[in-house]
Amino acid sequence: MMGLLLKQELFDEGKTAAYKPFLSKDKLLSDQWMGIYFNDSPVGFVHTLIEPDTFKKGGSGYRILNDTRMNFMLFQKRSLVRFEAEVFVDEDYRLRNFDFSLSSGAHEMGVSGKVIGEFMEVEIDSRGKISKKKIKLPQEEGVILANIVSPFHSFGELKVGKRYSLKVFNPFSLELESLALDVTKKEKTLYNGEEIEVYVVKSDYRGLEQTSWVSPEGEVIREETGMGLVLLKEDASIVSRMRNNASNKDIELAELVSVPSNVELRKGVNHVRIIIYGVGEGFDLESQRQRIVERKGESKIIEINTEPVDIEEALSLPIDEMHEFLEPSDFIQSRDDDIISLARRIVGSEKNSLIAAQKINQWLFKNIYKVPVVSIPSAIDVLKTREGDCNEHTVLFAALARAAGIPAKINVGLVYTGGRFYYHAWPGVYVGKWVEMDPTFGQDIADAGHIKLLEGDINRQLDIVKLLSKIKLEVIEQR
Repeated sequence: MMGLLLKQELFDEGKTAAYKPFLSKDKLLSDQWMGIYFNDSPVGFVHTLIEPDTFKKGGSGYRILNDTRMNFMLFQKRSLVRFEAEVFVDEDYRLRNFDFSLSSGAHEMGVSGKVIGEFMEVEIDSRGKISKKKIKLPQEEGVILANIVSPFHSFGELKVGKRYSLKVFNPFSLELESLALDVTKKEKTLYNGEEIEVYVVKSDYRGLEQTSWVSPEGEVIREETGMGLVLLKEDASIVSRMRNNASNKDIELAELVSVPSNVELRKGVNHVRIIIYGVGEGFDLESQRQRIVERKGESKIIEINTEPVDIEEALSLPIDEMHEFLEPSDFIQSRDDDIISLARRIVGSEKNSLIAAQKINQWLFKNIYKVPVVSIPSAIDVLKTREGDCNEHTVLFAALARAAGIPAKINVGLVYTGGRFYYHAWPGVYVGKWVEMDPTFGQDIADAGHIKLLEGDINRQLDIVKLLSKIKLEVIEQR
């Protein structure tokens, strides 16, 4: 939930509650540190500073600075991840403008926004190349910032049994999303050696659950996330020591983003039948190569087959079909000059769409260094760094394919490797029919070890992550 911009919509017995400012206007308002832990080991910290700000044209407001740092160890690769935000709000804590950045190794991304009337004008900075979009905001309340400024402050007195509903602007997906907060009970907890009374608040964000322990003044004392991270409000000196030794701590994420397999799949498997448990409605389990063959209560049996593709039947370039899959998106910048230039160099004079797609696939496999990263995957960023995991391979593939006139989409799901099914993204191209490829593994036809759960942009990753603690798989047939 860190780094999210919130538009507040509070519902109490069917009525929208008024926003109540809560902080003094004439002094330093907050200087808060929270340690981040995984398996009881310190892996990072959050530092939030809130201070008065005077508008140039009169009036008053607040400046909010947030610095979040974490260490990840993923498949023996360490990444120091840093989120930074600078936010300006008016005296009622309605958002005026913000700057957000994410850096992870060589990968960088910046997002800035400004509220003008009923719109938020957003700029995305990918390696100095700026793209813009305008987002219409709901008008009941202004946009505010939460988890950098805790939303609990603005609710007034918390009440057990009450639900607070929020709209979230997520700078990772660049979308407005929903967040629900339920005050479940009061209890006592230890803080700085003293027993204090707190509210226990459960939140649900796109199916990911989080629990917060909140003081009557609205301060978050403790948070526990669905991914096993724990945040604790602590003294600055404790977290400062953590800053110095954080590089010696890590998070092993491999098991958090994977599901065990009951059998070993053969390399290049062409056919599998799998019983899948824990996947409800709203997921894309059927496609040209994957279908549900039987439903048993809450489980489903799916069958996946690789299909041979006749090169002679592939459409010629450019393809004048599936136009929505030829358009650029926020992170698939297929109209960027450098993307277009590279696509032309890779494809050359080839007019057969399938052969052209295979050329792009093999170029990515050979030229993008395989390394897990924690980033907002952007085609322009990957083109610059020439490294990344499945997300980076897939967004650059989609951008290059679209630039070459080949409709391309993103599949998100699981792939078998090393005895487990891991979170994975891979592209599909339309060449007269949809063909799934995998540039991460160099497969011109993705093998049957790929289980598609969703189609869409990379921003649907969270919808898969929430499944990983619930999903179970049983392979019952392969060949």
